[in-house]
Amino acid sequence: MRTLFAVVATLALSTPALAQQQTPNCEASEYRAFDFWVGDWDAFRADTNAPAGRSSVRAEDAGCVIAEHWTSIGQPYSGRSLNVYDRASQKWEQFWVDSTGNRVRFVGGPTATGMRIATETPIATAPGQQAYSRMTFTNNPDGTVMQHGEQSSDGAAWSTSYAFIYRRRTE
Repeated sequence: MRTLFAVVATLALSTPALAQQQTPNCEASEYRAFDFWVGDWDAFRADTNAPAGRSSVRAEDAGCVIAEHWTSIGQPYSGRSLNVYDRASQKWEQFWVDSTGNRVRFVGGPTATGMRIATETPIATAPGQQAYSRMTFTNNPDGTVMQHGEQSSDGAAWSTSYAFIYRRRTE
């Protein structure tokens, strides 16, 4: 028992020193691929221009993490995501959790105009129903961001779940 404790104590005490010696950083361009989404946003439905929600997106932890906090307008719904570039897989990952208790992991990467991430396995979409889910974020020339959510029962044919236009908050 003492040996296990000694190993755990040694690792706990040496981990910060080891991290300081290796000093990995997130300055390479692949870590900046989602920076266009950083900011404070008002989101509107693309089809009606009705307000949909507010989102605050921050680069945190030395720029290695893009953290989002979403609050819907007109519905008691909120959620947050952590978005990171994984060095090992060379892919972006999003970890989403929300006020309904859902948690979803998305994986993907940059596109010519933004970012696309998708689930690798079907997720619960309603009681007794599952589907793949994906999101495409388009960095528009006018400074807005389009977030297009889609679902698919087979991972091949996709249908729109929602489409939001994010406009930078001016206040």
